[in-house]
Amino acid sequence: MKRFTVLLLKLFCAGIALAQPGINHAPQIEKLDRGIIAFHPEEGKLFISWRLLASDDSTTTFQLLKDGHVICDNITQATSIELPSTDGTLQLATLHGGERVELSDTIKPWPKKYLQLHLMRPLPVEGATYTPNDCSVGDVDGDGRYEIFVKWDPINAHDNSHAGTTANVYIDCYRLDGTFLWRVDLGRNIRAGAHYTQFMVYDFNHDGKAEMICKTAPGSKDGSSHYVSEAATDSRIRAIDNGINYSDELGRILAGEELLTAFDGLTGKALHTIWYCPNRAGTFNQCGEQQPKSFWGDTYGNRQERYLACVAHLDGMDKNASAVFGRGYYTRAYLWAVDFDGKQLKHKWLHASISRDSVELYDANWNKTTRTYHKNTSGSDTSFTAFANGNHNLSVGDVDGDGCDEILYGSCAFDNDGSLLYSTGLGHGDAIHFGDLDPDREGLEVFTVHEEPPYGYDLHDAATGEILVRGLDNDDTGRGLAADIDADYRGAEFTTSGTRYTFNIKGKPIYNHRSRVNFRIYWDGDIQDELFDNVSILKWDKGHVTELGVSGEPLRLLGSPASCNGTKHTPCLQADLFGDWREELILRSTTDNATLNIYSTSIPTSLRMPTLMHDHIYRMGIAWQNVAYNQPPHLGIRLYK
Repeated sequence: MKRFTVLLLKLFCAGIALAQPGINHAPQIEKLDRGIIAFHPEEGKLFISWRLLASDDSTTTFQLLKDGHVICDNITQATSIELPSTDGTLQLATLHGGERVELSDTIKPWPKKYLQLHLMRPLPVEGATYTPNDCSVGDVDGDGRYEIFVKWDPINAHDNSHAGTTANVYIDCYRLDGTFLWRVDLGRNIRAGAHYTQFMVYDFNHDGKAEMICKTAPGSKDGSSHYVSEAATDSRIRAIDNGINYSDELGRILAGEELLTAFDGLTGKALHTIWYCPNRAGTFNQCGEQQPKSFWGDTYGNRQERYLACVAHLDGMDKNASAVFGRGYYTRAYLWAVDFDGKQLKHKWLHASISRDSVELYDANWNKTTRTYHKNTSGSDTSFTAFANGNHNLSVGDVDGDGCDEILYGSCAFDNDGSLLYSTGLGHGDAIHFGDLDPDREGLEVFTVHEEPPYGYDLHDAATGEILVRGLDNDDTGRGLAADIDADYRGAEFTTSGTRYTFNIKGKPIYNHRSRVNFRIYWDGDIQDELFDNVSILKWDKGHVTELGVSGEPLRLLGSPASCNGTKHTPCLQADLFGDWREELILRSTTDNATLNIYSTSIPTSLRMPTLMHDHIYRMGIAWQNVAYNQPPHLGIRLYK
C-alpha cells in the first residue's frame, strides 16, 4: 500500500485558506453532517467545534451564526473557535468558493462541560446489577449523525476461564439527545463477558443506514421483543426451543444452537438469522456437539468461546462491507466472512486453521481447499498458520495495495479472500497496534505483544509479516502501546508492560522508563498522540508523563467517570464523534451507572484536518473497538513533521 506521509503546515493567521493534510479514505465514505457542538470550558468562554469532511478542499470556508446573524465570517483555519460566552442559538454555514452551500441545524451549548447521555438501566436480575460497558456508533437513520449502541454487562459477567452463571446481556441504541430507540435481549444462552458478544455496527448494504450484526442463541429477542429465530429462513432455526436454558451447573454454555442475526439499526428488529459458523464442533450450518479436549485444547469452553469480529471491505473500497467473525486463537482459529444485502445474511468464505501446518478454506459455495504450510516469517519452529497465533484483538486495512481490506489477527494475517496471508509464528497476544508506524519505510506496520514463550514483542510488516523489530521477555508480556507520543523522534514510539524502556520505532531505547500502555488519543491539538489511562488524559513530554491541563491547571474529567473492562481500564468508546478532528471519550458515570459522559476537548488548535472517521483504517477501528480486549483506533496515515 502506498505510504501516506503528511507534511503538516503550521498555521499563523486567520483568513488564509490552507491546503488540508491528505487523509487516507475509502471512496465509499460515510455521509456525515458538520457535527457542530458548543460548551463552556470555563466561566466567560464558549468553545465551538465542527467537522471538516474528506470531500472538502482548500476553498471550503465557514461562517458562525448566532440567532441567525453572522458573528464570525471567513473562517479558514481550524474547525474550532473560542469566543466570549454568549446566549442564544448557534449555526454553522459552509461555503465553497465563497458561496454558501449548507446551513446546519441550530444548536445550544451543552449545559455542562461534557455531554451527558441518560440511559435506561436494566433492572437487576437475580441480584445482578448492570453497568454500561462497550459502545459502538452508527448512523441508523441517514441524517449524518451517529447513534450510540450500548452493551450492558451484569455484575456477574465472567471471563471464559472462570465458572459462574451470568445474567442476560442487553444491547441498547440511543440518539445523542438521549432518545431511547430499542433494546436487544441476548437471552440466557449468551454468556456475559468480554469475549462472547462482539457486535458489529456499520452500514453493510450501503443504504445510508447502519445495521448491527452479532452472535445470538435460543431465547435471544430483538428490539420488538420477538425471538430472533423468527427471522430465519431455515426451518430448523425457526423450530428451536426458545425456552430452554443451556447453561450447565458451572454456568458455562457448552450446548445448544448457535446463531448469527442482523438487526435493523433504527428499530432493533431482527432482519435475518442464520447458523453461526463454525459451531463448537467445527462444523457448519447446524447445531454442533461439544468436542473432546484434543479438538480445542480443553473441554470447558475457554478456547472455543473466544470470539473476535470486524468490518472489512473485502471486495474493494467502493463495494459493500462484510462482517467477519473469528472463533478461537489459542489453538484452532476460524475466520468467517458474511455479507448482508439488506434482507439476508449470506456466507462469503470461511478460513479454518485446524493445525499448526494445515488450513482449510471454504468458498462461497462451501467448496473446500486444503493447503499445508511449512514455514513462518519469524523462522521459529512453532506454528505456520493462524493456529495458536491469534490475539484478543484484531485490526483491518488494505496492507497489500490491492484495494481490498486484509485482516490482522495478531501474529498472522488473512487476505481479502480468506486465505492465509502470513504467520509470524510468535503466538497469542493481548494487544495490537496497526498503521503507518514507521514513516521511513514503505507500507504499514503491526506492533504486538506476546503471551507465549519467549514472550516479548515484535514489529512486523503488515503485508508480508517480515519481522522488523523483536524483543524478548521473561514472562507474559500482557500490554503494549505504539503511538507517536514524542516530537523529538520520527514515527511512533513503543513500550510494553514487560520492559522498563520506551523505544523509538527502530527498537532503540530512548528513555529508561516506559510510557503508559493503555490507549492513545488526539486531544491537545498538536500532531502527537496523547495517552489515555483509566480516567486520565496524559501528555508525554520528553520522557515525563504529566496530566494534561489547560492554562496550567490539571485536566479533570468531571461527572464521576469510570473506565470499564476491569484492569484494562478502557473507555466505553473512543472515537471522533463530532466537533473537529480531535477525539471524544465515552465513560460511564459512577453516580448512577445509568449515564454516559461524553468528553470533548476544549484546547485551541490551529490545525485544520478532516474528521478522523473519514480515514478508512480509523473507521474500521471504531467498528472493531468493542471486541474482546479493546484497543485504541489508529489512522491509516501518520501525522509526522
